[in-house]
Amino acid sequence: MASTSTIKSKTKISGSLNLVFKLLIAGLLSYVIYQQVFSREDVGQLYASFTKQLKDGEIIYLLLAFFLMPINWLLESKKWQLLSANFEKQTLKESVKTILGGVVCSLFSPARIGEYGGRVLFVKPENNWKAITATMVGSLSQLVIVLSIGSLGLISWLGYYSLANRYALTGFIVLWVFVTLIGLAIYFHVDIFINIIKRVKIFNRFERFYDGLSVLKEYQQWHLTWTLFYSFIRYSVYSLQYWLLLLFFGINIGLLPSISGISTIFFIQTGVPLPPIWDLFARGEVAIQVWGSFGANELSVLAATFTLWVINLILPSLLGLIFIVKINILKSIGYDQKENSSGTA
Repeated sequence: MASTSTIKSKTKISGSLNLVFKLLIAGLLSYVIYQQVFSREDVGQLYASFTKQLKDGEIIYLLLAFFLMPINWLLESKKWQLLSANFEKQTLKESVKTILGGVVCSLFSPARIGEYGGRVLFVKPENNWKAITATMVGSLSQLVIVLSIGSLGLISWLGYYSLANRYALTGFIVLWVFVTLIGLAIYFHVDIFINIIKRVKIFNRFERFYDGLSVLKEYQQWHLTWTLFYSFIRYSVYSLQYWLLLLFFGINIGLLPSISGISTIFFIQTGVPLPPIWDLFARGEVAIQVWGSFGANELSVLAATFTLWVINLILPSLLGLIFIVKINILKSIGYDQKENSSGTA
């Protein structure tokens, strides 16, 4: 057996490493928040716009947007519960912790890939890869919703402002129907798609892409259907939040144009993965272009976009950081177990 002093030494090292990892995560999150919130040149103007609307605007819209935030993440937690049930039963409370832990790590990683690592921290070490698979399936379902609804919104936006002629719009609509049906077919029958596409030699070089899609085969169709349903409802809630914040900041252009603009913005954002340091800036630039075509005030657009980001990502990430601080990171990734087994002779 390993000596008591050796065990104590390894325990102390593990504790120190845990602290280092937690400080690193907290530091990276703080840096992103500082860069995106406090170091902005227009932060004073955004704050002034916000306080003005608190005094003069319809505060009920802001309160409703806040109220929808926990619903948004509860929906994602229910989706996670469904996808993770195959390998680990989690209560809704445990699922919420897992999801918010993923939000923390997603904020300081390119294209939010840190979300995978964040969720891994809240499952048993032997289920780490299964958790990555479940996260990937959930992301694919959300992608199907965003692209299908977003492309339709983009077509509507182009037509509304005569940015494309009638024949071009007809072609876009036909293309949208085709792409949406193909996307759903791949989502529900990925094995058939892979077998067909592999017969074409030119596509054989995309083996890694097929490997990524093949995670869908891990789930039955009823799993995928409910996952897609949760993704759609969550998309709807997030869109409703955005619309309420537009109204709060005085951008009232009607429901249908708002839906068109919101879905267009989400579609474009999804297609342009950026490092977190540029994420909010890119969101603001896209929003200015879209809402500017409706004649919206630029500062109000930025304020609505900024507030949505704070409500749905910053506030949940601060809560998620508390959950991360309370866990044993090394144990979550299996390191402690390896140390214990190697320390026994």
